[in-house]
Amino acid sequence: MSAALLVGMVVSSGEAQAGDAPRCSAWRAAGKGYEKLELRTCAPAEGDEDTSDESDDEDAASAVEIKSGYEDALKVRVELVTKGGTVEQLDVKLKNGENAAGTCKACRGHDDVKSFRVTAQEGAAEGGKDAAPEPLQKVAGTNHMEVLARDLRLTDTNAKRLDRIATRYHKATKKRLVVTGGTRTPQRQAQLMFDKLKRGDDVVALYENKAAATEVRNAYREAVARGEKRKGTIRAMREVIDAQIGRGTYVSKHLKSGAVDVRSWNMDGALEKALRDAVKQEPGVTLMDERDGPEPHFHMNLL
Repeated sequence: MSAALLVGMVVSSGEAQAGDAPRCSAWRAAGKGYEKLELRTCAPAEGDEDTSDESDDEDAASAVEIKSGYEDALKVRVELVTKGGTVEQLDVKLKNGENAAGTCKACRGHDDVKSFRVTAQEGAAEGGKDAAPEPLQKVAGTNHMEVLARDLRLTDTNAKRLDRIATRYHKATKKRLVVTGGTRTPQRQAQLMFDKLKRGDDVVALYENKAAATEVRNAYREAVARGEKRKGTIRAMREVIDAQIGRGTYVSKHLKSGAVDVRSWNMDGALEKALRDAVKQEPGVTLMDERDGPEPHFHMNLL
């Protein structure tokens, strides 16, 4: 997600698998939003190593393999961190099943990857980073989904993702998914954050973009310290949000039509599990539980 909706997980390196060469680490699952991806690294098979004097088997580049459980092809960026702290990135297109994803040139052996994270490639949904942004469309309700949001506009790609999630949820529960929040204006975002801050909520902890949330929180505190009333404080917060958008930063994905809120009334037990299962099957989509606030809901990031 932004340039790249980011979904990460830190994992400890696995033990080398016994058996024939090539030697490989254990398969390790990717993080939230990409639960059906697994990664391993393998040393070159015996006989494939460079046998020149400058070569050292421990310094040989490790092959990166990724196993995808998703039916659709994915364009992802994989960030590898070695035990020595070196970071490498691989941009790969994955199909269902096992994929050769490139090599980790900094790896010193097949088990040198300490951690990794997977994100969507920039521009993957639009066909490339130089392509024009995908236009937004108004999203209406269906037999599987009720739309109560004031304004729900999504790209065709994300509208289809939401529809697939709603369809899976309906199939499992016979209930429609109720979308209560969608696209937000900077003014509406400022109002919502004002209300949260006035209640004493920790908005920096709540929002994924901590730096952007901190800027908006600071604008709130400064306005309150100046003696501004609600209207003036919200205006100061909105100006910060406007400036952030101008430089390509978004405190909430609602501002770029990349998130929806889902009604959570009585959604526990089997209903909650059905929603989580439906979301997990859609790569890159993440679900946040925001049922503790005055307006309980599930927040779904589509970017």
